[in-house]
Amino acid sequence: MEEEKKNPQDLNGDGKVTWAEKLQYAAGKANEKISEAAVNIKKDAKDLYEKASPKVKEVCAEMKENATEFAGKAKVKLDEMSEDVSEAADRAKAKFQERKEKKED
Repeated sequence: MEEEKKNPQDLNGDGKVTWAEKLQYAAGKANEKISEAAVNIKKDAKDLYEKASPKVKEVCAEMKENATEFAGKAKVKLDEMSEDVSEAADRAKAKFQERKEKKED
């Protein structure tokens, strides 16, 4: 017997992939890609920094502070977006259920 493959978008494991799960999955994947890019940028920047002159290193230290602040703000924004998507999905689900119940009456 072949084992059934689980869809990675089925976040709650119920065997169904809802619109909300698709959005949450996409947001998670986007966050992963951003994190990967940040790691690569940091590695490349470190390699360049090691080859730089003292004046360039001074400027880089200043830029690093700004980049760290920006990265923190970006993470907060992504977290907020993820929460917004989740709330919108919950509202859509409630509205769908409400319409379904009205239709049954």
